[in-house]
Amino acid sequence: MATILLHKKKQTPFWLVPAYACLVVMPLWTAGFLTVMPFSYHFTSESMSRAAAEIPAASFYELLHIENHAFRSVMEPEQSTIGWVDAAFQSAAGISLRDPRTFLGKELPGFSIYDGQILIAGEGTDYTTMPVESNEPDDLPVPQAPDAGPNEPDTDTPAIEEKEVLLYFTHTSESFTPKNGQDPVNITEVGTMIAENLESKGIGVSINKTNIGALLNKKGKKYSASYEESRAVVAAVQKGEPTLSYLVDIHRDSQGKSITTTEINGQMMAKTVFVVGGEHPGYEENARFASALHKLFEQYYPGLSRGVIVKSGSQTNGKFNQDLSNRAMLIEMGGIENTREELERSAAAFADVLARFVKSEQNE
Repeated sequence: MATILLHKKKQTPFWLVPAYACLVVMPLWTAGFLTVMPFSYHFTSESMSRAAAEIPAASFYELLHIENHAFRSVMEPEQSTIGWVDAAFQSAAGISLRDPRTFLGKELPGFSIYDGQILIAGEGTDYTTMPVESNEPDDLPVPQAPDAGPNEPDTDTPAIEEKEVLLYFTHTSESFTPKNGQDPVNITEVGTMIAENLESKGIGVSINKTNIGALLNKKGKKYSASYEESRAVVAAVQKGEPTLSYLVDIHRDSQGKSITTTEINGQMMAKTVFVVGGEHPGYEENARFASALHKLFEQYYPGLSRGVIVKSGSQTNGKFNQDLSNRAMLIEMGGIENTREELERSAAAFADVLARFVKSEQNE
């Protein structure tokens, strides 16, 4: 009997043991992969498109070259297939070998302020000078009653046919507190400066100074829900004034004066940075809009624009209400220490650039 059992044991297929092991281990591997995969990647067309966008163009050319050698002629010599490795790390763990911030961002408190992609770097802009959004309201009071708005145009002002630009303020408490003893300037006052300059150039403006902070307090919401409240305000304004297509959310950067100020033609001015929310399908149109304005800044006020930043991820809003129009933007004008005079000059420059862009589209 022992001889028969031994003979049967020898005939047992050798591959059964590893097969059984794979059946046990495979569910664990699958669960692990789904756990480390970023929550934003799921098997939908939108998420697959976003994932494919992270793969370098050079890698696609490599694939095409396998079938058609003519594609080799358009590849740059320095391009490398290491991009595949980087893309694999990003897909599996959200880590980019090309960006050391991804190794530290979730470990160091406050490091998330450096999140974002520099789409266009203006003068002096790098990952150490990224705009810093206020994470709590300023203690200074917000003007209770809105201004009368832009002054009535004089006889030399071009006629305004309809309102096209909406100026609004998600963080209405943001203020500038210069160190020269000057009175603080609320962000809504900067909006009035811009509106006056736009209307003097024949651009119709609607300025909304709804106190978002007061709405949050009334509803018992946190400061982080500011964009949620401003979205409802903007949507209501759009419904009442359907001609508004250029939406400008005006903010103040929390960076110091050395980063937010420059000298142009012998005058100190507050620099402007464009922030694009990267978490909605039409963000590329907004990015093109901001990039066009940056280009105009470089043409007429070189050095005044800090560039274009695309922000996304769990530590930021990701949309900034910019899905409400393909001509929506968020600007950070100046920083916490800029003076009224610096802001007035920059408001005039921004209005000039925006008016040029609007008129160019009107003439198309």
